Amino acid sequence: MEAPQPVKIGEVKPETPHIPVHNPKDAELIIFGESSDKIMYNLANCCKPIPGDDVFGFVTTGKGLTIHRTNCPNAAKLMANYGHRIVKTKWAKNKEISFLTGVRIIGIDDVGMVSKITNLISGELKINIAALTIEATEGVFEGNIKVFVHDKEELDVLVSRLQEVGGIESVERFDTEDLPK
Repeated sequence: MEAPQPVKIGEVKPETPHIPVHNPKDAELIIFGESSDKIMYNLANCCKPIPGDDVFGFVTTGKGLTIHRTNCPNAAKLMANYGHRIVKTKWAKNKEISFLTGVRIIGIDDVGMVSKITNLISGELKINIAALTIEATEGVFEGNIKVFVHDKEELDVLVSRLQEVGGIESVERFDTEDLPK
């Protein structure tokens, strides 16, 4: 019986095809919100994102992509439990579509305050008001205004302009769960 021949290390080359290594940083960025978009997506009801918000996509079965704000109350759970279904996403610039969001205003009640607020929103900024409720108690008013904006930039301009109105103490975007129906 013949002794086995010793094998020299380095002579054996595996016959595997070259597979490019995929770097996660190169992961495809899905841009959505364009009128020519072929991607089926919907906006999450839990956080009601608008263009300009930092968002991520969550791949759902049957519904395509659901878009959530990164600071959504459900974001941490989704990312921790379903990381493989998270997709990097970015808004497309689109001034044709409006999104419903809300602002809460608190200030000192004064004659003509409602007029100042609505003239600024509808008149100067040309933003459509969907609903407006203002209640005053003991000289202080609280108002909830639902508006249609095109993106976060437009909402930020609205918030800063409202803060400049005399008598208004605070203006903030609604927590989406608290958005009145």
